[in-house]
Amino acid sequence: MTQKLIAIILSVIIAVCGCGTAQNSAGSASGQNTATTAATAAPGSSETAEKAASRIAHRYASMSEGQELMLGNKAYFDGFSRNDLEYKMQKKGATIEEYKAHAAEQVLDFTGEEVKAVDAVFAEMEKSLEDNGYTLPPLGKIVLIKTTMQEEPGASAYTHGTQIYLSPRLLDFLLADPANKDVITYMEHVLWHETFHCLTRCNPDFRAAMYKLIHFTVQEEDFPLPPSAFEYHISNPDVEHHNAYATFRINGQDIDCFTDLITTQHFEKEGDLFFACETTALIPIDGSDMYYTLGQAENFKEVFGANTAYVIDPEECMADNFSYALTYGMEGPAGGGYPNPEIIEGIMALLK
Repeated sequence: MTQKLIAIILSVIIAVCGCGTAQNSAGSASGQNTATTAATAAPGSSETAEKAASRIAHRYASMSEGQELMLGNKAYFDGFSRNDLEYKMQKKGATIEEYKAHAAEQVLDFTGEEVKAVDAVFAEMEKSLEDNGYTLPPLGKIVLIKTTMQEEPGASAYTHGTQIYLSPRLLDFLLADPANKDVITYMEHVLWHETFHCLTRCNPDFRAAMYKLIHFTVQEEDFPLPPSAFEYHISNPDVEHHNAYATFRINGQDIDCFTDLITTQHFEKEGDLFFACETTALIPIDGSDMYYTLGQAENFKEVFGANTAYVIDPEECMADNFSYALTYGMEGPAGGGYPNPEIIEGIMALLK
């Protein structure tokens, strides 16, 4: 869940997306599924194997299909805490039924202009794969869904499975200046981040290899959230599993911990936002009913690296690193490289 992206967007809004690929937009404007990028070359095509391998198959859901897909993510809803419901519904005593009804109401239809602009960004992403000789692990067709984001306050994009949810704010940013290369580049960063989440779900070995670059080990079974953490737990749709751990140095001891997104206080009244008091819990894998915070870990920068501040979970940390590698290469978003270039080099090596 790229919660920090709205702030970033507002900070770069001066530079505002993309030369489009041909697209039949009539269907999308009326809420129908629209164009799909081919996953492989058509029979008899002269397209090279390298170019075919760089395709990112995707399509656009109508409002009705998007609602159905959203509500089909049962495991996500089943993992909600009381804390989740009250912060996301902005009221005490909220129920999961209320939340699901509210979430479904947020799904919207794409416009033809939005489809064309997003297709243009995917085209640039595909060109980058081809130019660099990168091959992505197997990935099912991505389904793009438009939503107000009121169901996930603070987010500008998020994922479930191979579904990528996009906000009107993000799409408006994309459409504000269709000829601006900086905006296309920024949107590539957003879509690569979200695509990473889809890739890790489809490819457990890829996920394990990526996490290893920041010292996390993936095990088969999820660690249970202890009551002390679950009380403050906030569900992140981008993080489906809590089965990766790293060794953190806390109070002079090395402790194997997994991570969870929590708040430092409970919801009290309308207007309280969880991302104003969110933090990362480091939970010992030994089953102790306790947790630490990142600030208590002397070596958290050694574990996560310092390429991104988005370190609420190894999944989000590596999604940012993956996006940086594919969008900005070794130069980095600011042109001066990275504090931990070895992470970016490792990603590039895995894609070769």
